[in-house]
Amino acid sequence: MVYKIVKNRNFVFLETLIITLALLIIGFSIGFLLESLRTNSVVENYKNFEIEALDLKLQNYYYQIMDSASCENAIKQNFIFADNLYDKGLLIEQYEKANQISEELLLEKKRYVLLKTELWLNSQILKKKCNNPFHTIVYLYSNNANKVKQAEQRAVSDELRMIKENYGNKVILLPIAGDLELDIVDMQLRVYNITYFPSTIIDEKTVLNGFNSKEEIEKYLK
Repeated sequence: MVYKIVKNRNFVFLETLIITLALLIIGFSIGFLLESLRTNSVVENYKNFEIEALDLKLQNYYYQIMDSASCENAIKQNFIFADNLYDKGLLIEQYEKANQISEELLLEKKRYVLLKTELWLNSQILKKKCNNPFHTIVYLYSNNANKVKQAEQRAVSDELRMIKENYGNKVILLPIAGDLELDIVDMQLRVYNITYFPSTIIDEKTVLNGFNSKEEIEKYLK
């Protein structure tokens, strides 16, 4: 009888050990798979960023050498790129609202801001080359805002979104986080003497600090 009890205990122990080891192996395998997928995603995003950045840079070179006959197609392509980037920014914003903040998301946001800034510079070249056929609105905001500042920034963002919807391809809207420690953005802050977030730059001429209504902003688009 004693032998049978000991045998049963050994069997239970062995069974428990096997189950525990199996769970550990499964858990390790899942963790390895998720990490591999995450790494592949980061690599894929970085490759996409490199392609987009090179595309914008080549567009910049082209805008500098093209003649006025190419303006229509160049402006059309510029707006397509702007709309794609804007949609990407909305996706990042959704992740932020869901509190899915991570190093990867911050890196993605920095890439997004760099592309937006380069698009802004490209747009300036086009406006000069093509006799100012559209408006640029650059919305500079804080990525590390407190709740009060976030509320102000949401209000400004809502007004600008309505303007973009009303004006369509007459306006390029460029939301740019101004406090991500990116040299090219810091340079633009100094050029336009931006010391407050949120601020709005209209056509590289007018700087509006804080909240301004849709009607107030539209005065500078005429």
